[in-house]
Amino acid sequence: MSHAPYDVVVVGGGPAGSTIAGLLAQRGRRVLVLERESFPRYHIGESMVTGMIPVMEELGVVEELEARFQRKTGINLVWGKDPQPWRTDFSATGGLYDHSWHVRRDEFDELLLNRARTLGVEVVEQAQVTQTLHNASGRVTGVEYAHNGTKHQVNAEFVVDASGQNRTVTRKLTQVTWQEDLRNVAVWGYFTDYKALENPDDILVEAIDGGGWMWGIPLSETEISLGYVLPASQLTEATQQGRTQQDVFAEGLASSRIARTMVDAEQIGDLRTARDWSHISHSFHGPGWVAVGDAAAFIDPLFSSGVWLGTSASWLASRAIDAALDNPEHEEQALGRFDATYRQLYNDILAYVRYFMDPNRLREEYMERAQAIGRTYIENSRVGFITLISGIKSLPELVSFDPMGEDGLREVMEARAERVAAAKAGV
Repeated sequence: MSHAPYDVVVVGGGPAGSTIAGLLAQRGRRVLVLERESFPRYHIGESMVTGMIPVMEELGVVEELEARFQRKTGINLVWGKDPQPWRTDFSATGGLYDHSWHVRRDEFDELLLNRARTLGVEVVEQAQVTQTLHNASGRVTGVEYAHNGTKHQVNAEFVVDASGQNRTVTRKLTQVTWQEDLRNVAVWGYFTDYKALENPDDILVEAIDGGGWMWGIPLSETEISLGYVLPASQLTEATQQGRTQQDVFAEGLASSRIARTMVDAEQIGDLRTARDWSHISHSFHGPGWVAVGDAAAFIDPLFSSGVWLGTSASWLASRAIDAALDNPEHEEQALGRFDATYRQLYNDILAYVRYFMDPNRLREEYMERAQAIGRTYIENSRVGFITLISGIKSLPELVSFDPMGEDGLREVMEARAERVAAAKAGV
């Protein structure tokens, strides 16, 4: 058995895990990432929102994102009582960011993990975490993992669960509440030789008669990602009637506006399916542990909020953990503020997704509700809608986030000054 002390061990090297690892490494923390798979590896979720860009800037990867991936300037919707498509443009917010990107997740995730390495994070791929370690008081103190046929134990001040819906660390540490009205399943595939969408840089989101919705994400001029999200019960009923997943997907596509772009398209490989059940953990933290990304919470991907939520959680949690490492006696205060802020962010988006899931409202109703939930203090309801769905809504809260409060922050700065002075004095 081998032992190596770290400040933080992160279980999972996806966007949430790579982000929190990289941010903590930038602050001089010793960080280890344990990733079950070998990158690059396939993952769904190609469409990004602008709310993630500040974190990408802090990590120093925006220039590479810009060079490698197709821009996304807004969202086209076929939704509500008005049968005509309507569009939102990210530039209409008047903010700093007028676009995000459509990415290939295998490349995007590998980019972030490699950036974490560059920032000083130690990464072990094909590492299977098998056990969480605890001390006599029940505090999480590390993990046991298997790599290349050998078991290892690694200890750290904090363990971060960024393992996605597997919840490798936190499955036994906290319960989960499932959003029963959002127990959906996604069926998707990739196609070539499609006709360009009305706005070729944008994602298309469309409500489907009979239930569910479809996405169309242009990954390049020749390839598009198409997905059909529908209630899991609806797919189960269809398969019990003898219809295949391919049949169900084809039926959804045939009744959509997206079908107009797919007349001469050719499917690449088989369709894929995934459980798409929205959930939230009862706690995002405990003694010695923190959960981020899908391990903490997941919402139906109607507005492409997954990576934004995951990296936002990592941004918040990195600051909370950093503060707690400096002042262990204030750990609960710091992590509690992270938990409360992120939970409010999740609840805001969940409330709007639930409201939007009713496809029989007027366009103005969706916009007005977004403005109310977003608390953006912007009179134009259209801008409020874009602000919410793009992720920009959260930026004021994130930028001002102080895990310790004013008094606690002062204590942290004073403690750091004392350590620096002691180091210079050779203590």
